[in-house]
Amino acid sequence: MTLHRKGSPSLIMLTTTGARTGRKHRIPLGGLDIDGRLVVVASAMGAPKHPAWYHNIRQNPLVTVETETETFDAMAALPPDRDELFAKVVAREPGFADYQARTTRTLPVVELHRFDPARRMGDWIVEVHDWLRAELKELRAELDCGTPRRLSTRCAGFCTALTKHHTGEGANLFPLLAERFPALAPTLAKLDEEHVVVAKLQADIQRLVDEEPDPVVLRAEFDRLRSELDSHFDYEERTLVAALNALLPAPG
Repeated sequence: MTLHRKGSPSLIMLTTTGARTGRKHRIPLGGLDIDGRLVVVASAMGAPKHPAWYHNIRQNPLVTVETETETFDAMAALPPDRDELFAKVVAREPGFADYQARTTRTLPVVELHRFDPARRMGDWIVEVHDWLRAELKELRAELDCGTPRRLSTRCAGFCTALTKHHTGEGANLFPLLAERFPALAPTLAKLDEEHVVVAKLQADIQRLVDEEPDPVVLRAEFDRLRSELDSHFDYEERTLVAALNALLPAPG
């Protein structure tokens, strides 16, 4: 990415998806490299309303960026340190202070996170899901073999791992994504609701396993959990992996 650090902001072309139409919109903007972060300001030259491209990224943060030398996909995020970033923008380009003075709205600063081809958090989440899917498959196979004695312990271990995974998402990842990508709020709310449903199914199954139930009943309940998790994992991967890859490295 080539962006000049002095003089006027470098011209970039930003392609967004229309919030209402779903059509692609390509618009020239001034991009600034602030401490290695590519940012743009939704100034509209101090107009009273936010520009259309800003409303677009609030609905769909996946964008395409074209600089003087390359084109790449990115996620448009609202950085938590907006005020500090805007101060640095103004220090570099005082004209943005004039734009802010013309309007009562706070000019949004938008950070464009380039997708990194290296292994990232979203890819790691998929790996965790794949491990949980494999465990579910093995547990189901054990049920078909007649509910072995060790099933209770193994089921408890699986439920502990799944609970830890969902708790970590709800406490750490989802709040971060909600802050940086407001368009994901409905998705995150849906995933939180699904976590509650899954937790209840887990508790019901663990209780049944501990009570040595009718295998037919246990298999039916287990299949309900497996179906719910398959749907949950698929939806989460479709909607969050790109955003997580744009923001965070994988653990370890």
